[in-house]
Amino acid sequence: MIMKDLLRKLKFLLIFCIILFPILKIDMANSDQISKDIFENNIESTDYWAILFAVGIYKNNTDQNRLSMFKAADDLYETLLKYDNWNEDNIHLIKGEEATGQNLIKELLWLIKNEDRNDYSLIYLTTHGSPLKDQNGNFIDIPPKDESDGSDEILIMYEGFENWYSFIWDDLLNFFLGMLQSKGVCLIVDSCYSGGFNDEYNQNFIGDNLYSFNSEFGKELASNDRVILMSSEENNVSYGSYFSFHLIDGFNGNADIQGNNNGINSAEESFYYAQNIVDSWGWQHPTILDNFPGEFPITF
Repeated sequence: MIMKDLLRKLKFLLIFCIILFPILKIDMANSDQISKDIFENNIESTDYWAILFAVGIYKNNTDQNRLSMFKAADDLYETLLKYDNWNEDNIHLIKGEEATGQNLIKELLWLIKNEDRNDYSLIYLTTHGSPLKDQNGNFIDIPPKDESDGSDEILIMYEGFENWYSFIWDDLLNFFLGMLQSKGVCLIVDSCYSGGFNDEYNQNFIGDNLYSFNSEFGKELASNDRVILMSSEENNVSYGSYFSFHLIDGFNGNADIQGNNNGINSAEESFYYAQNIVDSWGWQHPTILDNFPGEFPITF
């Protein structure tokens, strides 16, 4: 039993190295410059930074494609640029074949390098999501063993249905988010146990435990100065990208009109604006974890 557990840990350590080594080999060579850039940032001004990451298509698994993810990411990109607090150079939009695990980590490193403690960071992720199971249907909690349901939560990348290990899991994402200095981080995840309208879930990834993804994923990433917006509760799927579309509509000004009408379209106002609409359908219920003091400003 001990040997079996050790082999499992070594296997996932190897997977971790496969995912990270090509990236860290490049970026560690520039670590001195990155540190210098961080400390030399002008902290007197406030900048807004965003990673908009939409997988949308999946290698050799076209039945899993959800093109609405592309439209949602494009709409969010265009919406942000309508407002003076956003600069095109500070927004990275990644979609489709480029939406790999390695590229997501590269984007997070880009964000870590550029933001500072006076800034706001927005990370939008839309793809299929699920609790993590191995190819034999067993739950997996990658060390550290910290999951109440015995399974890490994953976001499936472009090659995720081709290679079962092509995913980003909650602990790894939390590791990079923890390196951000921003005074506020807004994470938006439009995903569910298999993502999208009328999905046929993949038994290798999900099995029968369909309820745990959103609840456990959100709790794992909860932290001070973060607000996390998710498209559904733990026992719901997400239908299409409808939550994203209504959330973006909120960022366009409709949320503040129905909120405190102070000229700031906040993450919280926009969430409740979208939630009221999506909740009314009766089958999908967005959820929020808000540890940011006051309103998190998205557009103004």
